[in-house]
Amino acid sequence: MKTSVIGRVLGRVEGESKVTGSSAYAADIMRPGTLWAGFLRSPYPHARVVKIDVSRAQKLGGVKAVLTGKEVSPRLEGVSLLDKPVLAQDRVRYIGEKVAAVAAADRDTVEQALDLIDVEYEPLPAVFDPLEAMRADAPLLHPEFASYEGENKTRGLGNVRSFVHSAKGDVERGFLESDEIFENTFCTQMVHQGFIEPRATLVEIDARGRVGIWQCHQSPFGIRKWLADHADIPEEMIVVHPVSTGGSFGGKQGAEDIILTYYLARATQRPVKFVESYQEELQDGQPRHASVIVLRTGVKRDGRLWAWDAKVYYNGGAYGARTPRNRMNGTFMVAGSYRTPNVSMEGRIIYTNQVPSGYFRAPGEVQTMFAVESHMDEMACALGLDPLEFRQRNALRDGDTKPDGEALDDVHLLDVLQRVAALSKWRKGKPRTSANGVVRGRGIALGDRHIGIGESAAEILVEPDGSLRLATAVRDVGVGAYTMHCQVAAEVLGVEPELVQIDVAGTDGPYDQGVRAQRGTHVEGLAVLRAATALSERLCEQAARHWNVEMNRVRWHGGRARLKASKKTLDLKTIAEISPQESLRAQGHCKPEKPHTHNYQSVVADVAVDQATGHVKVEKLFYVIDATKIINPLIFHGHIHGGVVQGLGFSLTEHLSTEDGRVTALSLGDYKLPNIGDIPPLSTAIVKSNHGPGPFGAKAVGEAGISLVAPAIANAIAAATGIRIKEMPLTAEKIFRARQ
Repeated sequence: MKTSVIGRVLGRVEGESKVTGSSAYAADIMRPGTLWAGFLRSPYPHARVVKIDVSRAQKLGGVKAVLTGKEVSPRLEGVSLLDKPVLAQDRVRYIGEKVAAVAAADRDTVEQALDLIDVEYEPLPAVFDPLEAMRADAPLLHPEFASYEGENKTRGLGNVRSFVHSAKGDVERGFLESDEIFENTFCTQMVHQGFIEPRATLVEIDARGRVGIWQCHQSPFGIRKWLADHADIPEEMIVVHPVSTGGSFGGKQGAEDIILTYYLARATQRPVKFVESYQEELQDGQPRHASVIVLRTGVKRDGRLWAWDAKVYYNGGAYGARTPRNRMNGTFMVAGSYRTPNVSMEGRIIYTNQVPSGYFRAPGEVQTMFAVESHMDEMACALGLDPLEFRQRNALRDGDTKPDGEALDDVHLLDVLQRVAALSKWRKGKPRTSANGVVRGRGIALGDRHIGIGESAAEILVEPDGSLRLATAVRDVGVGAYTMHCQVAAEVLGVEPELVQIDVAGTDGPYDQGVRAQRGTHVEGLAVLRAATALSERLCEQAARHWNVEMNRVRWHGGRARLKASKKTLDLKTIAEISPQESLRAQGHCKPEKPHTHNYQSVVADVAVDQATGHVKVEKLFYVIDATKIINPLIFHGHIHGGVVQGLGFSLTEHLSTEDGRVTALSLGDYKLPNIGDIPPLSTAIVKSNHGPGPFGAKAVGEAGISLVAPAIANAIAAATGIRIKEMPLTAEKIFRARQ
C-alpha cells in the first residue's frame, strides 16, 4: 500500500517541550499547601518488627502526620500478585522496605522526623541466593503465601512463588537418541533501568473526597484501579492527571508510593508530594531479575539439535508485587529460535531477601538469550562448525513450531542471518589476531521477540478551524508514541501530520491499559487508526447531508469529502462550519488477540581484548531485524540504537551489586551506565517481512536491540581469547582471572 505520511521522517511531537524544559514532570507539580513526604526504611534484610515509637517525630515542629503499619490498611498490594504491605506490618523482608511514613512542611523536616522514629527489630535468618532459597532448610519468607491473591501462583513449593513449564516432543527420548550432549550453567546480574527521572508522586484530596494524582507512571488507569481496590474508593472518585515521564523501560509500575502518599494526604487533609532520591531509587526500585540458567542439549552427529532441557531460576527478591502477571515470559525463549523436536523448559521466580525485582525492557529474555546464544557457540565449537552455519542449520522456518509449540509463518531467521553475514562480511571475518598484546574476535547471536497485546482507545475530533485533535491517555515514556499517533491519523485522513494535535488525557479520557511489551504501535496504533477511520465516515455523512445525496456517493480521499462522478469537494474546515460540533467526533478501540508474529533479529560484534588487563573494547556492532511498514524511520532506528546501548551496559559495566542484601550503589555515578565514549559504531539493516499486526501492517520494535548484544560480545570474547565467561557482566576482572 502506497502511503504519504507513513514512512516519513518526522521530529517528535513532544520534542520541543522536552528540549526547552517546558514539559511538566511529576516533580514539577505543586498544589497550594503541599506537604512533603518521606519514608523510613528497614536496615535489615529480614527481621521481625517488635516495636515502633513515633512519639519524638510527632512532636517535631512542622510534622503533620506520622504513619506506621497500624495506621494503614493491612491489605496487600501488587500489580498482579498481591503480596506486599504498603508499610511493613510484623516483619521486614529486605533492606529498604518502608516501615513508616512522614508528611511535613518541608523536606528537611521530613528527614529530621525520620531520624527521630525508633524501631526495635529482631533479626531473622536471611537468604539471598535463589538456589539456596529453594532448599528445604531455607527460611520461609512468606508463610502466608497460600492466602495471597494473584496470578500464576505455585502451590507447596516453599519460596518458589511462580512456576511455568512448556514442552513438546519427548525430551528424555531425545537425549537417548542424541549423539552428543552439552551442559552449561549461566548467571546474569541484577540491573537497573537507568531512567533519568526518579519516581515522584503528588496526591490531593478535594473537599468532595475526589482524589487527584500526578505521578510518573506507565499506566494511569492501573494506578486508579489499584488505589481504588486498596482504599475502597470508587474509581470515578480518582483522577490521574497527565504528566511527562522521564523514561521507564518497564520500571515505573505498581502503586505502592501512590497508596502511601494517599494515606498521608488523607491524614493531613493537605496535598502531599514525594520525590525519591536516586539513592532510594537504586535501593528500592524495580531492577531486572538476576538469574541462574541451566541448559542441557542433545545434538545429532550432523549438527541438528535434537533435545533441549532448560531450567531458569529468577531471583525475584522479597516480593512479587512489582512483576506484572507474576511470571517471566523469557522462560519460553530459553530454547532459542531453533527447530528442536524435543524440548522441556521450566521457569521459576524465587523469593529472596533482596530488593523486589520488576520488569525491564524484554523482561526475562535478556537473561535467557545470553545463556542460549552463548551455549550455541559452545556447541558449535565442540562440533567443529562455524557458529553462523550451526545457526543456519537449526534456525526455525515457515511451518515450524517454536519450542513452546506455537506455529509460525513468515519466519525470517535465515534471512536475517544471511543479511548480517553480508553486512559484517562474516565469511571474511576477523581471525583471532594478536598485536601489541591485543587479541580480536567476532561473535554472533540470533533470536526472535514476540509482540505484545493489551487494550487501548483513542478519540479524534474536528475543531471549528478544521484542525484535528486526537485524545489519548497513553503515557509517552520516550518511545515516540504521540508522533506515531499523529502519523497514523494523518495517513488515514489524508492530511498533513501538523494538522493533528495531541491532547494527552488523564483517566477522564479514553482508556489505555498502559505502556508495556512493545505493544504501542500494534494496540495504540490500531485504536488511532480505527478512530480516524470512523471520523472519515462521519465526515462523509455530513458531506452527503450537505449535498443531499446518498452516503455511498461520497468518499473521503486526500483530506476531502468527494462526490463521486463530480468535481465537488469539501475540506475539513468547510465541513466543520456546516456541521454540528458533536457530529465530528469519533472513537476507536483495540483489544486484539495475541498475534502469531515475531521480530527476527541477529547481531554480530567485533571486539578487541587487552591480554594484559582483560579490558574489552567493542569495536563494531552489526544489527539486522525484519520489518514491514516503518511508520517513522527516525523513531524506528532510535529504538534499535537505544536498545543496543542498554545491551552494552548489561554486557560490560552495569551491575546493581549487593552485600548481604544491601544495594551498594549510591548514585548512577557508582552504577556505571555506558556513556558516549563506550558506544561503538553500529551498522544496521532491515530484512523485508510480509505482514505485521499493527496499522498498515507495521511490526513492533520497542523491545528490539537489547537482548542479543551480550551473547554476541561474549561469543566474540571467546573467539578472541578462548575464554568463555558464563557470568554477567563481562568484566575485565573476570577475563583477567580466567587467564591466570
